Amino acid sequence: MKVISFFSRITVICNCCFLLFIFVGRLEARKTITPVTDKVVPVPFFKDIIITLGISAILINLLMCIVYSVIVIMGRQNLLPKWLVMVNFLFLILQFLYFFFR
Repeated sequence: MKVISFFSRITVICNCCFLLFIFVGRLEARKTITPVTDKVVPVPFFKDIIITLGISAILINLLMCIVYSVIVIMGRQNLLPKWLVMVNFLFLILQFLYFFFR
């Protein structure tokens, strides 16, 4: 059960990166468009990690919610913190709304 608890916390970190991904996307949309040059503009390392984790958060969160469902079906739901499960389910709903209905 410690492994599931560990991955649940990793999922929360990915969900926070998803929020930062949305925030950075909104900031980038407000920037003025500059003329196209022949150079490739590198994305800073921290911003690149946020983008990668923010986009992959829906897959990671979906897998964790499936694991939560299996744990509930097996009758061992008292082994996980309820707030962690609820936060991940709420983020999954938010991610589905953002990626599929935006």
